[in-house]
Amino acid sequence: MTTHTRTWRQFLPALAGAILFAYTALAQAPPASQQVPPAAKPTPPATKPAPAANKKSAPTTGPNGEIYVHALHAEKLGSLECSLCHTAVKDGSVELQRPGHDQCMACHPDDFDNNYAKARAPLCGVCHTSTTARSKTDLLPFPRYRGQRALLFQFSHNRHVDKQGRKDPATGFRGDCTFCHKFDQQGIFAKFPGHTECAACHSKPGVTPQLTPALNAEGCTGCHTPQEIENPGFTENRRLITQTAVSGRYVDIKFTHIAHFAAKEKFNIDCTTCHYAIPRSTSLSDLSLPNMVDCVQCHDTSKSMPVDFRMSNCKTCHADTATGLFTPVSHTRNVKPANHTESFRIHHDQAADAADAKCFVCHQNVSASVEARNQCMACHVVMKPISHTARWKDDLHGKYAALDRTTCATCHQADYCIRCHNELPRSHTPLPVFAGGGHATLAMLDTRACLTCHTFQNTCAECHTGTLSPQSTVKPKSR
Repeated sequence: MTTHTRTWRQFLPALAGAILFAYTALAQAPPASQQVPPAAKPTPPATKPAPAANKKSAPTTGPNGEIYVHALHAEKLGSLECSLCHTAVKDGSVELQRPGHDQCMACHPDDFDNNYAKARAPLCGVCHTSTTARSKTDLLPFPRYRGQRALLFQFSHNRHVDKQGRKDPATGFRGDCTFCHKFDQQGIFAKFPGHTECAACHSKPGVTPQLTPALNAEGCTGCHTPQEIENPGFTENRRLITQTAVSGRYVDIKFTHIAHFAAKEKFNIDCTTCHYAIPRSTSLSDLSLPNMVDCVQCHDTSKSMPVDFRMSNCKTCHADTATGLFTPVSHTRNVKPANHTESFRIHHDQAADAADAKCFVCHQNVSASVEARNQCMACHVVMKPISHTARWKDDLHGKYAALDRTTCATCHQADYCIRCHNELPRSHTPLPVFAGGGHATLAMLDTRACLTCHTFQNTCAECHTGTLSPQSTVKPKSR
């Protein structure tokens, strides 16, 4: 036996023991489904996804370096929580008060002095016009752009008005208008509604957006977009809102509602007499105040209007009047508008059907109406259409009525036809001659005209039963 063989035999028991130990350990190990995986490494807290690259974000500063407060907070906090800064004037109220130092110090304690009485620049510039001697006298308006920019991003009068136009017995005016728009003490200006008026409906369950003392951010942003208020050029819809729609008044015009209230019965004035387009308005961009041409219907040289309040007296309305000037064309109904061309009489349907149609200014038989069709009816029930010529009644209207009776029904009712067609037509006189054979030629030329009143069974069959052939029995005279 060689030396290598003896060495292998010496290690054989040790190798067999190692294999037996490994097999025993493998047999005692739990199955793979019961094995505990190694502990996972802790993951960092989830972060908000980055905004899409194609989504436009609101800028946080203006062209002159001014800070857009809401846009800045939305960028830093990820979203706006209105209740952090805006608090109610009292418990249970929906009216808000100006944010004070207490609200600011919750996040900005280092920006105030040691007594927490005054903030350091530029934080103080959010509310104060001065960065040095600050007090309550140099506070900016609250809301910040009230009367300068629209505080709502969208509003539809059409969805809020009473479709029946019911009136308030206490005032005699439309109840839906006076409920939201309260007048100042002088009765000059109709104020815009605030949270108190809106909450009358929007605090009820199921009405969105919700307006409750809880000041939920979702409810607030249902009406307001503060980023757009600070930067009105950020969206196109904001750029279309006129200044008169924001302020509710003309700068150089003297106007008072209370004076018109006094003449309400005399001139049959209601809210929509002047604001006739409001019930159709669906956004802030199509809101407008009455134009000067709307005043002509009452303030023209009518004898019922006192001289001091006629259109020729500029000082009545204009604060910046100039003497020695003629009355502008727009101030009178005596001059035909430029668009009233020769073809306008026939092709005026689109202009008359527009929401801001001013037909009633010159046409006294037309009244201002929200529904443009009512304006059309006022003219077309008293004016003959151009097709109603001298021959129309005798032999033309029947053919047109047979083709399209809907057009006839615009002005006429069914009994209008009956009143004439129950009378004996002129062609039937003298009746004995017409019945004795004079009707044959007319019946052969236009049987449809006969069947307007007669049927074969109740008229023709009395004489022609068994004798009437498909060919006419009337022979033409020989020449």
